[in-house]
Amino acid sequence: MKRNPLRIYIIALVMIFGSASQTFSQQITRVAVLDIGRVLSYYSKEAAALANFEKKKAEVQAEVDKRSAEIKLLQSKKAEAQSRNDQELASSLDLEIVRKTADLKEFLAARQNELDLLAKALSSSSSFLQRLNSTIAKVAEAEGYSLVLNMKPQDQNANLVLWNSPSIDITDKVIQALAVK
Repeated sequence: MKRNPLRIYIIALVMIFGSASQTFSQQITRVAVLDIGRVLSYYSKEAAALANFEKKKAEVQAEVDKRSAEIKLLQSKKAEAQSRNDQELASSLDLEIVRKTADLKEFLAARQNELDLLAKALSSSSSFLQRLNSTIAKVAEAEGYSLVLNMKPQDQNANLVLWNSPSIDITDKVIQALAVK
């Protein structure tokens, strides 16, 4: 059987183009990480207000945790007093719990108001943050990244995802798939 070199060449080209089109049709997701803390420390002058806000937020949370622990301790003492049928002690502890809970709510409302004002001031003068966010987006897009993660979030409330390409958002597809079922 005689082989036609042109036929073999055409078959090889078809196979190469077929596998190449499969490769190019798959979207490659590239992920980058960014140490936002290091960026902020490099631009400490611009980030001082943000650092002050984060510090204030941590101080408020520490005080709330401390006061909540005191209330829990009083609640356990009250439960012990009730189990010993010491109604007088249980009643006085209950009054103290109510007072400390009201104090905590008042403290939290005042501090939350302070934090809200600081956050509003930050957002209105957040040209640095806006510049930072747009710079992250520009660098990520230029380098071909689909997702940028915060390498070292400072606290549990910090954003893990700093930027993502809309092309990797599957929210609408999940909603549509759920609607079908």
